[in-house]
Amino acid sequence: MIQLTDLSQSDHPHFAKDLFESAFPDEERPPFGELKHRNKDRFHFMVATNDDGDEPIGILTYWTFDEFVYIEHFAIDEDLRNQGLGKAVFLNFLSQQTQQVVLEVEHPHDETSEHRIEFYASMGLFTNPQDYLQPSYHGDQVTVPMIIMTKYEIDDDEFDEIRDILYREVYKCRPSNMR
Repeated sequence: MIQLTDLSQSDHPHFAKDLFESAFPDEERPPFGELKHRNKDRFHFMVATNDDGDEPIGILTYWTFDEFVYIEHFAIDEDLRNQGLGKAVFLNFLSQQTQQVVLEVEHPHDETSEHRIEFYASMGLFTNPQDYLQPSYHGDQVTVPMIIMTKYEIDDDEFDEIRDILYREVYKCRPSNMR
């Protein structure tokens, strides 16, 4: 069984920081030190460990909103990949969510990005066709084209609502400036 423990209560903060910074490029993550300033009622940084809690496996950061849960970052330690642990961690988390689940993935441009989309699709997530730009985490105007994947299919109005909440709450930008 996999355990998910809040970073503040985890015995593995250095593992979490190292994996967070190595698994995601700068443009796809905020500086680690800024995470402690996020809304603690909505933002959660979890460390995935084995049954005993003594071996860290990965990290999962997510936000809870009234309308949905947004998975911001998910990574498994590079040395532990392709052993089914990512699927176990993700399905564990997904099974606990009764509402919509949302995440962003890179457009398929290489084997890794294609595999990532297939990974989430294999667990039942839908790839949505709407255009989406991930705003910058660093206050510049650089955006990253991404795909929104969801637990349940969404229409254009639901997509617009999700995008606007993410822009406002996660990225702290005005939705009208990003369209």
